[in-house]
Amino acid sequence: MKTIWLIGFRGTTFRAEQFKNESLLIRAGHVGFAFEGDERRIFGFHPTAEAARAIGDDDAVIAWLKQLNTMPGTLQDDAAIFHRAYELAKGNARTHVWQMPIEVSDEEFERIRNLTLLWYTEETTFLYSFPPETPMPDRDNCATFPRNLGLPLPELTGQLQNYVPILAERGTTWHPEEVEDDQND
Repeated sequence: MKTIWLIGFRGTTFRAEQFKNESLLIRAGHVGFAFEGDERRIFGFHPTAEAARAIGDDDAVIAWLKQLNTMPGTLQDDAAIFHRAYELAKGNARTHVWQMPIEVSDEEFERIRNLTLLWYTEETTFLYSFPPETPMPDRDNCATFPRNLGLPLPELTGQLQNYVPILAERGTTWHPEEVEDDQND
């Protein structure tokens, strides 16, 4: 058996003035996943930079997504986002980062890892959208995307205000130092 980690945090919100210069992912909150043995790389699903530029500035992108419109999204290495959320949480931002283990067979681990690496390397696009009240099978946000790999979701809607507390309940605090220590052993 091997472990795939779901890692997530709630965002600072789009209304908090002191965080208006942070990335949209910090403000919205984010979920990603990492593989045992490669914990430094955290894969996250979100809109491509090109798709965001086509919509406009950050405010235009937020307005577009709040209307539940879709954008092309890809898997990206979002480790820096989780590190930033962790640092902000030290200053009392509500971006506490949690990790929840998912145990899978060695064969399933390799299948999921290989598919993730293929989609990441080839920049395969999927439809991204903020989560609607009722999940839609033709689109995902960061929290629901792992279902495309066959991973079980702790919460089906992708609403981070519901999803992240489940990560906290079933998991542990994520610490970037522990990842670095594990990689150096």
